[in-house]
Amino acid sequence: MLSWIEQHATLLQVGVSIATLLIWIFYAQLLFLSYRRVRRPKIVINQMLGKSDKARFLISNMSQEAIHIDKVLVCIGDDTHQVCEQVTDTDPEIDFKNDEDRKSAHVARLDELTVQGPLESGSCIELGALQKLMRRITQQARANDQPDPANEQGQCRIEIIVIAVYSSEKGVIGAGRAFVSDDDGQLRPEQVQTTQYAGFFARRRMARLHAQYA
Repeated sequence: MLSWIEQHATLLQVGVSIATLLIWIFYAQLLFLSYRRVRRPKIVINQMLGKSDKARFLISNMSQEAIHIDKVLVCIGDDTHQVCEQVTDTDPEIDFKNDEDRKSAHVARLDELTVQGPLESGSCIELGALQKLMRRITQQARANDQPDPANEQGQCRIEIIVIAVYSSEKGVIGAGRAFVSDDDGQLRPEQVQTTQYAGFFARRRMARLHAQYA
């Protein structure tokens, strides 16, 4: 046995070196994946308070660091025909029904008028009720002489897209979640989780949307 080891000492040394290298690569990969998972931004969009048009939407920051929400879009329709409206800020002409409410909007706190701004890790902000968001879509469709997608028969697909800036990332990132309103007006999520737009091509799409709704 000893003589066999002496004869193949060089080969064994090479084998041990390769095995050690593979072990180091394995642990380095684990450390890299753990670091990337911690540093990766994560935005969660949830539906709450029922399934009717009074249901509200919550935007949560589950990243390790704060994000800066830049724009929030609500899109109705599919990829072939989709109408989008920016709902980052309130619109007094649409969101407030009378002159008294519009006057009070001018003295309201900033966080009551916009969702734009920094959102700390573990914090959340309410986007508003579905019926209010649908009014914005309807107003925009009328202004552009387009048919109101909210009045189309059958299922209505609603996608909420959040465009944000994350401290450790260049450019903008985003997240989106789609909801479907059925024939009975019941709203349900189309996906189990919020889709994170943090990849190269997804972030390019977010940058185009950001420029389009600047």
